[in-house]
Amino acid sequence: MATRTELLHEKEWRRCRGEDVADVEAFTHWAIAHVKIQHPLHGAIAFNLRDAQREIIAVWMDERYSIVLKARQIGWSTLVAVYCLWLAVFHSDQMIVMLSRNQREARKLLAKADYAWKRLPRWMRARAPKRLTENKDDITFANGSIIESLPSKEDPARGSAVSLIVVDEWAFFDDAEAAWAAIQPVADVGGRVLGLSTANGWGDFFHSEWVKARAGIGKFVPMFFPWSANTDRDADWYEAQKNQMPEWQLWQEYPSTEDEAFIKSGRPVFNVDALAAMPIEIPRRGEISAIVGTGLTFLEQKGGDLRVWDLPHHDEQYVIGADVAEGLQHGDYSSAHVLALKAKKVVAVWHGHIDPDLFGSVLADLGNYYGRALVGVEVNNHGLSTNKALQRLRYPRTYYRRSLDQRTRQQRMQVGWRTDVASKPLIVDGLATVLRDGYDCRDSETIAELRTYVRDEKGRTNGSPYDDRVVSFAIGVEMLNHAHDKYYVAASSGGFDILKSPLDDIVAWDQAKDTSRQRELIGAFNVRK
Repeated sequence: MATRTELLHEKEWRRCRGEDVADVEAFTHWAIAHVKIQHPLHGAIAFNLRDAQREIIAVWMDERYSIVLKARQIGWSTLVAVYCLWLAVFHSDQMIVMLSRNQREARKLLAKADYAWKRLPRWMRARAPKRLTENKDDITFANGSIIESLPSKEDPARGSAVSLIVVDEWAFFDDAEAAWAAIQPVADVGGRVLGLSTANGWGDFFHSEWVKARAGIGKFVPMFFPWSANTDRDADWYEAQKNQMPEWQLWQEYPSTEDEAFIKSGRPVFNVDALAAMPIEIPRRGEISAIVGTGLTFLEQKGGDLRVWDLPHHDEQYVIGADVAEGLQHGDYSSAHVLALKAKKVVAVWHGHIDPDLFGSVLADLGNYYGRALVGVEVNNHGLSTNKALQRLRYPRTYYRRSLDQRTRQQRMQVGWRTDVASKPLIVDGLATVLRDGYDCRDSETIAELRTYVRDEKGRTNGSPYDDRVVSFAIGVEMLNHAHDKYYVAASSGGFDILKSPLDDIVAWDQAKDTSRQRELIGAFNVRK
């Protein structure tokens, strides 16, 4: 006959097990009453669940797919390890896989579950299914349940019916997308996925899944927990961290908001708070079209690639900066910004997929519509085709740069803006300066790219995932510096790609119908220095 103690133990066991694998009350009671976790200063301590931990457990049990953006050291890795242990001990045939970024992290995560197991009351471990393994990579019980901890490069779908997959610090995986490709088939047949991570900048796979979840797209239920989710911390603690860490690291490790976690932690080049405060205006959308008897006109069109805030004004001067992509339907975008010199604001933005030579036609129409604006096109890669198209169309004000001929050691004029290791910091710094001085952007899409334009640990700048609007805006700002130049460049129609002349003499070039007259003009203006 069972003793009173044995009966009480059995009653307690059943209370801890609960009705099923989604019994939040049973898990919570077991964790608080029986689990010990490791504290860095105090050793083994009781696992007193905070409110945020109770909240997240409920979601983990109710939802098949959850994604958690979190601050560091708020107890989430410990919580997930203890949760996995509860599933394996109290419920049969639970195949649980914990994925971490490398083997070291995988073993550390499993060690948290092992620590809790070894400090359960003796009677509870005796009542539990027998533990069959003692190693650093898995915990196996006689009831058919297994907790396996793997580095991210391992495939969790090796023919097993996985009931739960934990993806720890997902943003820091070497190939997060490949890891998800391995996970998804397992989850689709009934398993659950818990994805959790601190941020690792903006634009990676983890961030992409988070954005989709926030928009209600896809499978994941999103949850964000800031540094204050650890109730042992207060404002004084946060201030101390702030004084000890660079800002980007503070935002990554201990964010207060999602923006801090994703955007600011990515070492943003431009002031994120200032960008967030910029007023946004809804543009008119459409295209520039030639109307017989009227000339170039802006036609409103739903979904048009051209966004317009201000139509051209006779008393204003305009410049255009352009970034050229290959033109593939699913590749990068071509982009152009029209800037007003006096008003100091963006008046129009073109953004879309288009072949490089056809983009030249778009820029010619856009430039002519805005009073023959000076057009500066990035000449790297496909930009040369766009510049050549502007020349064929005889667009009168195309930017030329001075360069040194490596063979003759003489200066020459070359079409377009070339971005390289020397010139890129100049235009990025120039853009930062005008934004700081209050240049009015107004375009929500451009501001979004500016917010995610980052500097890596080697000082190189790039957009995440796109930066075409940033580049065209920056080139446009550079063109502002050339808007008052005394001389302008006229495009050729007879095979000559360089003609530097006063603006009034563009008329002479336009009227030069034969090659001999064009040669005379070139000789007269002495363009080849």
